[in-house]
Amino acid sequence: MELKLKNVTSYQKNNFTTLNLDKKINLLYGHNGSGKSTISNYFYNTSNEIYNECKCSLLNDYRPLVYNSKFIEDNFYNTREQKGVFTLSKENADIEKQLLEKENVKQELKKEYIEKRERSIKLTQDKATKENEYTDAVWIKTEHVRTSDLKGLMKGLLGSKKSFFSQVMKTPRLHAINLNQLIEEYSDLLRHKNNEIPLITPLVNYMISEDDRLLLATPIIDQSNSYLSETIKKLQNLDWVKKGKESYLDGNTCPFCQEKTITVEFSKAIESIFDESYSKTIDQISQIKTSYEIAAKKFLYNLTQEVSACELISQEEKDRSISYVSILGAVADKNIEKIAEKIKNPSTIVTLEFDVSNETKVIEDITRYNNKIKEINIKVKKFKDSENSIRSKVWGAIKDLCFLDIDSFSKHEKECNEKIAILKAEMEEIANKGKVNSQNITELRNQISNIDATIDSINLQLKNLGIYGFSIRKHTQSEDKYIISRADHTENQDVYKSLSEGEKTLITFLYFLECCKGKTDKEDTDARNTLIVIDDPISSLSQNYVYDIASMIHHKIIKSPSHNKVLILTHNLYFFHELIKLAPDNKQFKRDYQLARITKNEYSIITEIEKSSIQNEYQSLWQILKDAKLGKINKIIIPNIMRNILEYYFAFVHRTDRLHAELSQLANDDGNNDFKAFYRYINRGSHSDAINITDMGDIGPEKYLEQLKMIFSMTGHEKHYLKMMDEDEEDEVVTA
Repeated sequence: MELKLKNVTSYQKNNFTTLNLDKKINLLYGHNGSGKSTISNYFYNTSNEIYNECKCSLLNDYRPLVYNSKFIEDNFYNTREQKGVFTLSKENADIEKQLLEKENVKQELKKEYIEKRERSIKLTQDKATKENEYTDAVWIKTEHVRTSDLKGLMKGLLGSKKSFFSQVMKTPRLHAINLNQLIEEYSDLLRHKNNEIPLITPLVNYMISEDDRLLLATPIIDQSNSYLSETIKKLQNLDWVKKGKESYLDGNTCPFCQEKTITVEFSKAIESIFDESYSKTIDQISQIKTSYEIAAKKFLYNLTQEVSACELISQEEKDRSISYVSILGAVADKNIEKIAEKIKNPSTIVTLEFDVSNETKVIEDITRYNNKIKEINIKVKKFKDSENSIRSKVWGAIKDLCFLDIDSFSKHEKECNEKIAILKAEMEEIANKGKVNSQNITELRNQISNIDATIDSINLQLKNLGIYGFSIRKHTQSEDKYIISRADHTENQDVYKSLSEGEKTLITFLYFLECCKGKTDKEDTDARNTLIVIDDPISSLSQNYVYDIASMIHHKIIKSPSHNKVLILTHNLYFFHELIKLAPDNKQFKRDYQLARITKNEYSIITEIEKSSIQNEYQSLWQILKDAKLGKINKIIIPNIMRNILEYYFAFVHRTDRLHAELSQLANDDGNNDFKAFYRYINRGSHSDAINITDMGDIGPEKYLEQLKMIFSMTGHEKHYLKMMDEDEEDEVVTA
């Protein structure tokens, strides 16, 4: 249980300042202006918008009842009438017994309700923890999807892990969708948007005609009527004759005997062998070669270029298909060589080779590639439809990818929700029982509750404190209200404003004590325990009642057997110390009491302290100086603290005259101008003027301390200064 303050008055803007309220009794000490009133004002009106960033877990189980300046303004200063406090009379013991039983039932129901609520909160927290774990798991598992091109289809849901996880949770699962393929498909779609991909030219098996096949497979021999034809046929060497004719016959000289034996008739006979028919046949073979080169070799080259350039084909696919094409190219080269040989040696028999297996593989690859190209081209033409189709699959595919995590969390969530639902139903049942019980309590209270007991209680305590000048009584026109009464005042006069400050403190605080015992609205059914907050009940003008008010708080509030929680804030060290003196022994003190100190420099700071660290007021004044020296407290308060120390110490040692003499001497010293402002400040008591503020505003803590040390030194008490500032190891005890 704690109060967390942020961005209000003197508290930090960006970080919480925490006040621990686990213990039953919480005492907080701090000087005026340190931030105490901010705390009491928060509990006085938690709905005030200035506290929007403040939190207090205590309010679920406790209703605040606050005594502070606003309580006094609302109930006394701004009105002549006080609401009646309804408490139980002692006339009906049987009803009181029933009330006690009902109150015990209320406490048991409250305890049971709180226990179930805490279990429900724990289950909710456990569910949230698990959700965070699975959210992180899904976020990590889908990183490759979220960073891919598919992120464009998930806009607005990638800003946070929770929104992403929520979308996955509510999306139906789609089976057998490969997310990597989906990523690739969408990347291709984006890459080819507004750009149609050309198809790859299909491979057509090159098949020569039957006539051409026969031509290549038939030897070309002499068909002329030359007298040499028969001889050549017997030799079966027309190719040899052709080469000899082209290479060696020149004029009439025989290439072998070198005699002029080559006659005109012989030359004509040779020429007639290679007639027009022969030349035509050779030309046909040359055409076969040219056609084959274009249809096979050139086509295969172009096919390789098309496959290499296609973006939709993976490198692995390209390498495989091109290897098949290369094999076909090698076969084509071999066939071209055979045809070329046929042209050189027409009598040879040529049979072309074909690799049907690799041709089939290339055809299949090209067919598959073209189908893929056609598919993407269709999608590109209908880009929006294609994109929406992919979008509709993305979340379902992610759900499938993360299904084990999602399913595990869903089961855990379902189990938690079922348990929470049962607890809430039980809590509702307890709440209904509590309402009925509260109604019974209200009915019983109405039978015996009144505001007269409060009047008697307050007036009796006033007399016990020696106050006879005023009292409270019922308002004559409003039976449920009080007024403060004096014998010499009429009912319409405002008696409160005529009281002394001490009397005002007493009457307001006695009224508040009665409010702690009863309620100002008898229809009030708030079943929460009470958080009693008391802010500075002792002012500088009501010091005479320090012990009385401390005693009343201790005996009527702190020692009350109720389940209330108490927070007391004060600037008065005597009062603070008195509350601690009235506290029980150490064992019970440690169990029930929490002590804290609030200081302010740039921001208000709350620090828990131990009982052993509490000092008397004089020692605390020196502690403030040491804190200021370390920069923990604003230096503006140093002169006032120093004035209090000087007055306190020198009054105690009966040397006030010596103090004033030395102060006057220092003030008249022209070499110590800084001290003049300080001297004026000291002599003006607890007040300063604009001149002092101007003169002293730029003096640092070290200069102040130097001046204070000088005063103690000149009056013969330097050792005391050193001791109190922890600058001397020798022991010296001064109590005041």
